[in-house]
Amino acid sequence: MYERRVFGPFAHGATSRLQRADLEFYGINHYRPSYLARIYFNDTEVDIDTATEARESYAGSFAIFGHRECTGDEGHCDTHPHPRRFDDRPSHPLTRAFKRVVVTDALRRCLPSNELTITVIAVTDPQDTIEPDTALMDFQGMQISTFE
Repeated sequence: MYERRVFGPFAHGATSRLQRADLEFYGINHYRPSYLARIYFNDTEVDIDTATEARESYAGSFAIFGHRECTGDEGHCDTHPHPRRFDDRPSHPLTRAFKRVVVTDALRRCLPSNELTITVIAVTDPQDTIEPDTALMDFQGMQISTFE
């Protein structure tokens, strides 16, 4: 099973003084099957059959260790926000995740054009299934951060 998502095009705003670029995904729901997400820049043609690290447009990848189902009692897998500002207890294991992928070299290859399109291919075990009309990659936001 796989999922393909395309974002953009949008202006990336990076310049030749670029020192580092990070693509950040936040609010990732990992109450899903485990998956590997491969990221490609300015390549809307990439698909499950051509999504390799050797592809020139490859920018990086991240993996999510998913949790397919809850095996505890009722309420066991319900996440609760931390109500106190200085509460340093560990968060619930199903709290939405954050992933940062360093994409500096890939973004440098895109500098001649100010536009960027991001294609993400997420691949999971073919035997894993999720509810119909449910996204494998469920996240609240994505941003690219550049440093000069």
